Order: sequence, then structure tokens, then C-alpha cells
Amino acid sequence: MAKISKAIDMTKGPIFRSLIMFMLPLIGGSIFQQLYNTVDFIFVGNCLDKTAAAAVGASSTLINCLIGMFSGISVGATVAAALALGMGDSRKASKVLHTSVVFGLVCGVILMAAGIVFAPGILRLLNTPESVLPQAVVYMRIYLISLPMLVFYNMVSGSMRAEGDSATLFYVLVICGILNVGFDALFIVVIKLGVAGAAVATTITQSLSAFLIGFFASRKGRRIRLSFRALGFDGDSMKTVLRTGLPTGIQTIVITISNIFVQYFVNEFGDTAVAAFATYFKVENLIFLAIVALGQASTTFAGQNAGAGNYKRIQKGSYILAAFGTAITFVTAGAILLFSAFVFRWFMKDPEVITAAISLAMISFPFYWIYPSIEVFGGAVRSMGYSITCMGVTIVCMCAARIALLALFSKTIHTIQSLAMVYPITWALTATSFIILFHLVLRKKMAASR
Repeated sequence: MAKISKAIDMTKGPIFRSLIMFMLPLIGGSIFQQLYNTVDFIFVGNCLDKTAAAAVGASSTLINCLIGMFSGISVGATVAAALALGMGDSRKASKVLHTSVVFGLVCGVILMAAGIVFAPGILRLLNTPESVLPQAVVYMRIYLISLPMLVFYNMVSGSMRAEGDSATLFYVLVICGILNVGFDALFIVVIKLGVAGAAVATTITQSLSAFLIGFFASRKGRRIRLSFRALGFDGDSMKTVLRTGLPTGIQTIVITISNIFVQYFVNEFGDTAVAAFATYFKVENLIFLAIVALGQASTTFAGQNAGAGNYKRIQKGSYILAAFGTAITFVTAGAILLFSAFVFRWFMKDPEVITAAISLAMISFPFYWIYPSIEVFGGAVRSMGYSITCMGVTIVCMCAARIALLALFSKTIHTIQSLAMVYPITWALTATSFIILFHLVLRKKMAASR
């Protein structure tokens, strides 16, 4: 691993081969990254009770909202660095990395402190059941301790993806994912710390992943090499990162906010419903693993090729990714539904919760094949310089429409199953919008490059 480089130049050579070589480690890494929260939930759902599981679910939605902004900014760093590399400017790409790391760490510390202080009040605003609240606060506060390290990991890994190195990320996530399983067993089963043990395990392993990614990013031979001496703030680089990253971060938060509205309506049904939705989302992550990799691959591929002016290559690559994503998602979702009773028991032992969670999956999972187009075409459009437009589409289709449907269904149908109906409807609306936008932007870029 110490010998560099595992980077892939996506501006030349067979498109499918370069995408698969880049994407397979990303999918593998996503599997192990999901071990952090998924294994937490498996241990909590099977070794504790449904109140503890509901606590992890209730706090996770809010945690995802805090992380969302930095995930978006790391996408901005990926796009900015990929564009610079596509133009052959490694020095500019290096400035992007070091500036984004400094910015992320400062903001991460501030949000960590704010989240720890205001956790109880925010969870109460979300209508979190009183039986769940104490454990949710404990889980959230401990988890947030690792927020600065998580931000550091996102910024550095974004630059690694920009140069086409997904293999190193995979190795790091394998190591930390396996360790997380061991720490969960230690802190929950052996030491019996409850939900606090799950949070401690994740905090330790996420901090370790940040240390390892920093170590490998600083090795000699990288096109974008991390140097702690070079850490500093470059205004032009930050503007470039924020031009893509800020709208993407806002977009991620908006999606999370729409999920918070879902959580608000779910909380009205009590702790069984809260635990059922938490279980549903954990199983949903199994489908989302490949979709995350598709979005990252699309962003890097389009970014490098936009920098090199290869817009026809972007078109072909996006079609390949969308087709591949549709196929793999259809198969994965179908397999989970076929063996739903078996799969959902991994995460929860309470039969009432399992039954409710499966009923939710039966509504949305058959339509999950729509989602890859959102990530693929949205990622490509962002990398071609239309991040604000992508944000606008997402706010309208994934947030405003979702909230309106939630309000309608909660008044007219008023079942937890009706709340799950909003997902496939808004996925279809968003995917259609992004496909149309992709072709409009591509046509404009091709015309301008002639």
C-alpha cells in the first residue's frame, strides 16, 4: 500500500474498464464503511431492546444532517481536484486538498461542540419519544466526538478519488470496518455499555480511519500528496471547492431535512414505528452501497474528462454507469425482498418491528432501480459546473415535494406505510429532472467546445 500510485487516469483508454477498476474498490469500501453504523445497529437491535434501537435511529438522522454539509464540500474538493488533474495542474489540485482540510477541521470542531451542547433540545424538537430520548442523547454526543476526524477523512478521501485512487480507501475501510465489529462486541456484549458502547466503537474506528488515510495520502509519489507543512488557506481554491461543494452540501442537508420530517411524522406512531423505520433504513443501506460508489465514480470520471474537454466521453461513461447501476440495484433490491424475513432479522429481534419494517420495504424497494440515475447524472452535471442547478432540482423534487406528500398522506391515510410511499414518487421526479438536465448541459458544453 505504501507504494504509489493506484491512481486511474479516466481521460483515456477503455471507458468500461477504467470505471469498473475504479468502482469495484469503492463498492467494497462502501460495504465496510457501512459496518460502522450497520453493525452498531445489529448489535443494539439483537443484544439490547427496541427502545435502544429507536434511540440509535432517532439520533442517526440528525447526525447525518451534520455530516451532510461536509460530505458535500468533500464532493466539491473531488470535483475541483479532478478538474485540475484533467488540465494537468497538480499544484492547483494540491492547494485544493490542503485548503479543504483546514476549512473542514475548523468547521468540524465548531459543529461538534454545538451538536454536543444542543443535542437534547434538537431531539425534543423532532418529537423524539421520551422513552427514547436519554439513550439518543448519549449516542449522539459520543458519536459527535469523532466528527472532526470524520471530516478530515472525507476531505482527504475526496482528493484520493479525484486522482482515481479508490484501492487505498478500500484497504483502510476494510481494516476499520473489521475492527468496528470487534469493538462493538467488546463494548456492547462484554463490557455492556449499551448504546454508549456502540457510539464508542464507531468513534474509535472512524478516528483510526482518518489517521490511516492521512498516512497514506502523505506518501511520496502521489499526484496529490498531503503535507501537514503545506496546510493553509488559499482563497481561490476555497472558492472553487465551495462553488460545487456548498450547493452539494446544502443539497445533502435538504435531503436529510426531508428525512427529518419523515422522522417527525414517524415519531407520532411510537417507539415500535421508530424502530421499524430505523431497521428499514439500515437494510436500505445494503442497496445504497453500490449507488454511493456510482455517484463517486460519476463525479470523478466527469470531473477529469470535463477538465480535459472530453464531453462525448462523459456522455458514454454516464450511460454505462446508469445502466450498470439500474441492473445491480434491481437485483439487490429484489434479493432482499425475496429473503426479507431472513435479512431483517439480522438487524432486529422484535417480531412486531420486523413485520412493520418489511411492510415499508415492500412499498419502496421495488422502485429502487430509479435511484442510480439520480447519482450518476447528478454527479456528472455537478462536475460540469452546474452544482447550484443540481441543488435547485433536489430542493424542489426531494425536499419540497416530499414534505408536501408527507403532509398529505399523514392527514388522509395516516399509516407508517403511507410515509414510505413518498420515496419512490420523489425518486422518479428527481431522476427524470436530472436526466433532462444532463442532456441539456452536455449539449451546451459540446457546442461550446467546437
